[in-house]
Amino acid sequence: MHYGDCRWPDIESLDKDRVAVVVPIASLEQHGHHLPLLTDTYLATAVAERVHERLGERVLLTPTLWLGASDHHLDFPGTISVPNSLYIEMIKSVVRSLVRAGFRRIFLLNGHGGNVAPGETAITELANSCDRCDEALVALGSYWAIAAAAMKPDSHGMTQQQLTHACEYETSMMLALHGRLVKMGAARGHTKPAISAVPGVRLAGRFHRMTGTGALDTPELATAEKGESLLAAITGEVAAFVEQMLQWPQREVLKPK
Repeated sequence: MHYGDCRWPDIESLDKDRVAVVVPIASLEQHGHHLPLLTDTYLATAVAERVHERLGERVLLTPTLWLGASDHHLDFPGTISVPNSLYIEMIKSVVRSLVRAGFRRIFLLNGHGGNVAPGETAITELANSCDRCDEALVALGSYWAIAAAAMKPDSHGMTQQQLTHACEYETSMMLALHGRLVKMGAARGHTKPAISAVPGVRLAGRFHRMTGTGALDTPELATAEKGESLLAAITGEVAAFVEQMLQWPQREVLKPK
């Protein structure tokens, strides 16, 4: 079911405990010389739609939230962004609206790395401040994290070891989905600066410190075949997670005695 196709009586009459609301969240930001600004939105939407097709009426799919926390890309023309502080409030408002309507299983399917920190902060603050949100099952996960095991490079003929930005992975998936929008002749990645970092330590900095083209690694090696292989694997893993979420028991309060 598509959320936007429903009438309010349809929403009111749904058995809220037997459906998971899937909310794709993404961005509109620069993706190098070769990919469109809506790349993250196209990819998150495609994964969500494929999961919806697989699970049918057990999923209520909202439109993709295309506006993301992308301030670190604003040095490149075309990016439209909100700061983390505002993005936190956006996510809170979306979740509050769904909880107010009675939904108890809400999955924010993320397609943009910059949304992770504010998104996790948003759902954490909601649980801490709102009893109904604390009671509901509200989760946020990025498709590449959920499907990490299924995205191993050897399984898809990839040269890169993992997904980055406007890279071989994202470019391959865009070739499979919207090849007419990809300018492969302009695909030029960039190697990250050689700064040693301790695992688990994050180094702050905007994206123009990482690449001069806006893309990373080896997008020129992308193919549509690799992209379709990746999309199939990702869909399977995300669908499996949503099915698992549908089986989660409702939460109880375990107060100290």
